[in-house]
Amino acid sequence: MKAALWLSAWMGLSVVPSAPTVVGHEPPEAPARRGSGGSGATPKAPSAEPQTALKALEMSRAAVKAAPNDARRREAEDRLKDAEAHFQQARYADALHKADEAWALLNPPQPSLFTVEVGHDGGTTTVTHRQGPPVTVEAQHATRILAKGESVRVQQGTVLPEPPSAPQPVQPTDKYRFTLKPSAQGLLGPVTLSWAAVEGATRYEVEVVPETVEAGPLPSPVREVLGARQWALPALPAGRYRWTVTAVSPGQGRSVPSTARRFELAADALELNIKVKDGWQK
Repeated sequence: MKAALWLSAWMGLSVVPSAPTVVGHEPPEAPARRGSGGSGATPKAPSAEPQTALKALEMSRAAVKAAPNDARRREAEDRLKDAEAHFQQARYADALHKADEAWALLNPPQPSLFTVEVGHDGGTTTVTHRQGPPVTVEAQHATRILAKGESVRVQQGTVLPEPPSAPQPVQPTDKYRFTLKPSAQGLLGPVTLSWAAVEGATRYEVEVVPETVEAGPLPSPVREVLGARQWALPALPAGRYRWTVTAVSPGQGRSVPSTARRFELAADALELNIKVKDGWQK
């Protein structure tokens, strides 16, 4: 093929695509995990470079994002949160260990299947991930992680293109407090999120995560993929929320998430007018 592209499934599978469609199968035995020495276990590494820990975090983030919203995913999110905290405090071995735990929760040892398409147009090669767990595309020693449905375009003899820049949230301003009249179901809205355009991006992935709610259990995060630069949220319970937006480009892949912003939803106080002898009293 015209560009030196290696595709690596996270479960230890490596192939060089040589046809328009490549389907890879793992052997039935449990695959070796990163830093596991081929045993399938995830022992805590005595030391880890920042880049190794960062790559593990990126892979685990993508696995969590692609997972169904169930108990296993929520447990993986907790492990990933611990990994992020360790990384911020420069405890890279601990970050790697927790990121591996999150990944392993969502990827129990089993035979895996993934499908990619490799297309050529002159001196350009486009790799599109069609099925299965996220894969890593490598060209000229640079890597890019692709989730299902994503693609990356590589010019012959060049490294992978830089990912798009992170979007800049516009509205609402950080920590804005909305006071709204509740619906018959006690939910609040509408609230519209907006962000600045990112060059090369064709869609944006938005995630709204509840941090606290006034009543009832904490609801699940709300996610949407849009071609526009704003999103009118569904009605939500009163509480505090944070949101991020990620840019996705057909040729550059996915950006890092934007800086998180927060907002609060509060129910408008009900005003009662009581008729008394001399008029109305509020």
